Amino acid sequence: MRSFRRNLMIGISSLVLLFLLLFIVIPYFIAGPPTPLFTARNHDSEGHELRVEVFDSENNSVLDKTYELAPDERISHPKSFRFRVPGFEIVDYTFKFTLDGRITETYSTSVRPWNTVEVELYADYAEGRPLSVGEITV
Repeated sequence: MRSFRRNLMIGISSLVLLFLLLFIVIPYFIAGPPTPLFTARNHDSEGHELRVEVFDSENNSVLDKTYELAPDERISHPKSFRFRVPGFEIVDYTFKFTLDGRITETYSTSVRPWNTVEVELYADYAEGRPLSVGEITV
């Protein structure tokens, strides 16, 4: 009986380690470390203020931070642990970007370890739009 219990515990421990290896460790080797929660780049020749707010699906604030971006400056914000582990939490989040307190864009997505919301300020390809928001996935 004691041997059976020991073998059962070893088997369960092995399955847990295999699960961790397959779903957490191996994806890091394939895709690399998780990407930032968001990145923002100022393509303009002047500095700008960018306020970033992130809300979960229940409209609870996850992040509210204001950045001062110099010309050609690029900033990023790292993901917290709950966003770094695949499948740990799959919930839609809403990003709200406010440029210089006047222009606001929102973007909704499910945050996963290898996707990043990209914000471009005054990009050449945006055709007169001062704030361009999109998403990239590795």
